[in-house]
Amino acid sequence: MEYFAIGLFALFTIKHVIADYVLQFSWMIRDKGLYGEWGGIAHSGLHGFLTLFVLLLANTDLHIILLTLLSVLDSVIHYHIDWVKSNIWRTKNYTSNDQMYWITHGVDQGLHFLTYVFIITIIVWRLI
Repeated sequence: MEYFAIGLFALFTIKHVIADYVLQFSWMIRDKGLYGEWGGIAHSGLHGFLTLFVLLLANTDLHIILLTLLSVLDSVIHYHIDWVKSNIWRTKNYTSNDQMYWITHGVDQGLHFLTYVFIITIIVWRLI
């Protein structure tokens, strides 16, 4: 079971790099600090979609409804983590030259990965 969890975390890491860096476009970044704007919704929706893909790829044998709920949960949590970070950057006028920019970016990324730990914990708990 631990190898399954480690493998799932590796897939989530790959998914995260793809969605947060490769497929995140400037219009998504621009809109993330404005609640309800399309860019932030599209970005977090992509995360949710790719989470569902990872969970289906992992062949957990869990019902599609549970997998979909976990994917939506990832999307909603991701949206709000990014919204808070983007608002901090915007209101404080942080740029990549500021230490607090990198601190908030690091906290943002850490919270995303803790979300994956939470999802994996639910899945492993359901498989026991």
